[in-house]
Amino acid sequence: MEFAFVLDTHGTCVHQLRDELVPLEELAQGWSFSYGIVIALRVLPESYGRKTFRRFDSREQVLYLDISISYEQYLRMSKHEQREALGLQLDQYLSESLAKYPKHADKSAREALLTQVREWMEANDWLNGRLQRARELLGQDIGLHEISRQLDLPLAEVEQLLLRMHHADERADIHPDNIAAGGACSPNRIIRSESP
Repeated sequence: MEFAFVLDTHGTCVHQLRDELVPLEELAQGWSFSYGIVIALRVLPESYGRKTFRRFDSREQVLYLDISISYEQYLRMSKHEQREALGLQLDQYLSESLAKYPKHADKSAREALLTQVREWMEANDWLNGRLQRARELLGQDIGLHEISRQLDLPLAEVEQLLLRMHHADERADIHPDNIAAGGACSPNRIIRSESP
């Protein structure tokens, strides 16, 4: 089946995360499903007013999902946090969207597809990943250094998670991961690829 991701982004690490989704696209080529799915990830300033939406093209037999992501929100997140947030959003919106078109695929086919996608996402830290495990360990009062070592996460990231868990990290600055990704400091830089 066709299971593709396209990108329209304004800075952040999402262009790197999109590259991480290539193996999922390749794996899905061997799956059997009654229609294709193309997901557009749009990381844009809130001032653009872009909304998330879906449409099913009966002629092409393709479900198009257009997911809007807040540039301002992702700008403050680490790459790991962006992956986790995007993974949750993808899982929820894909599940909702498949349920909206029951006449094109029966319930068992939809559930099988979701299971395959979720298994890949969990195996690759997109769902229930290292940050979720770090939050659980932080809740058990395990030391920051031990969590960093166990989960192979930078100590600064674990510290930031702890602060956010206690609502003590209300920074409005750019996370260093976004600067390293090469796009966060240039607000006019938009990376576009083919969109539905």
